Amino acid sequence: MIFLQEKVDLAVKEMPLEEKYSAIFDMYILETAASYAFHKEQGTLNKWLDYTVESYRAYMAPMVEMMKTLAPGKPFKQAINQLASMQQTMQPLSEIELSWVSDREAAMRFKNCEILRRSKGLAKKTGLDIDPKFFCKMDWYRHAHPNHPLQKIGMDTTCELEENGCKWTFRLLEEKQRKQRIEEAKTMEWLEKGEYKCPM
Repeated sequence: MIFLQEKVDLAVKEMPLEEKYSAIFDMYILETAASYAFHKEQGTLNKWLDYTVESYRAYMAPMVEMMKTLAPGKPFKQAINQLASMQQTMQPLSEIELSWVSDREAAMRFKNCEILRRSKGLAKKTGLDIDPKFFCKMDWYRHAHPNHPLQKIGMDTTCELEENGCKWTFRLLEEKQRKQRIEEAKTMEWLEKGEYKCPM
C-alpha cells in the first residue's frame, strides 16, 4: 500500500540568518541564566561551574598543545588572537578592543557587551533572581580556575567589570610565577555555601 503525503505549503518565509542567530543567542543566555539560578539556589553552583571547566579542557586541548610546541611569545599572540576571533560569536567585532602591552601581555576590552545587554533584558522579562553581570563573573571564575587550560600553560587572567562591559588582561607568566599561581588558586575559597564568590 502506498501512501501519498500531501505537501504542506507553509505561509511563512525562511527566517533571515541574523534573526536565527539572535533567537539562538537569546535562548543560550536564557538556558545559562536558568541553570545559574537553579544551581545557586540548590547550593551546587561550584560543582556545575567546575564541570564546565572540565569540558573546556577537552575543547581547548588543540590550542594548548600548540602553545607548548611553538617558540615563546609567538604562541601567546596566536592564542590571544584566536580568543579574540572566537569572541565574535557573541560580540560585534566593532565592540572588541585588543591591545598589546608586550609579547607576553595583552588586554581585551568589550566596550558595550552584547551578553550584558541581553542579560539585563532577560532578568526583567523572566524575573530570575540574578545579577545581569552573572555571565562575566562565571567566565572569570572559569578562567581563574586551576584546572582551566590557560592556567595549565601559565597564563594569568584578570577581569575588570565596567558599566557596559569589561576589560580582560592576559599575561603569560614565568615558570616560577606559574607554579606559584596554580598553588595559590588551589587553596582559594572561590565559592562558599552555594553563594558565588568572584575573586575580583
